[in-house]
Amino acid sequence: MQVAFHPTLTRVWCRKGRRGQRLVQAPGDNRRVYGFGLVDWRDGWFDGRVAPGRTADVFCEQVRAAVARSKQRGRVAIVIADNLKTHTSAGSLLVRSMLTELQEHLSVVYTPAYDPDANRIEWLWRVSRRVVTHNHHRSTFELLLPDVEQHFQALAQTPAKVLRHIGSPFAPDKDQDAPLPLAQAA
Repeated sequence: MQVAFHPTLTRVWCRKGRRGQRLVQAPGDNRRVYGFGLVDWRDGWFDGRVAPGRTADVFCEQVRAAVARSKQRGRVAIVIADNLKTHTSAGSLLVRSMLTELQEHLSVVYTPAYDPDANRIEWLWRVSRRVVTHNHHRSTFELLLPDVEQHFQALAQTPAKVLRHIGSPFAPDKDQDAPLPLAQAA
């Protein structure tokens, strides 16, 4: 997910013309960072990281974390990834060596190119963009970065919401998250 200081615009209804038309400030500073995420389809575990670029090292760190987590549970890690060059063995020597090293404990499935609906983390990024970058009102890029970190921490603490965002069949119903009324709690 790309997080840019230049706010992403969303559709907003407004009256046509100068008087009623809404103005959106463009800061002229288009610095950006990239968010990387890994979600467990079954329990909503989320690992979110921020990096200055789309690099293979962050991807490899996350895959290694998934493999370590799966090993603890006695399972093989199955990672669904897009075809970004830094996620493939053809595009990155680092990924190639990681895949060779972890071949007994890891299976990577690549989604078709240009198919964001095939990779459910993209569904979570839609929410993240809306929360963090759409029409934000931060005056500096340095003030926007903590918003990304806080959002990732909030996702890590609310696995049920993460599962609902990605459309997992293991997501609990919203009613299960709600606290019991006082009359029923006793």
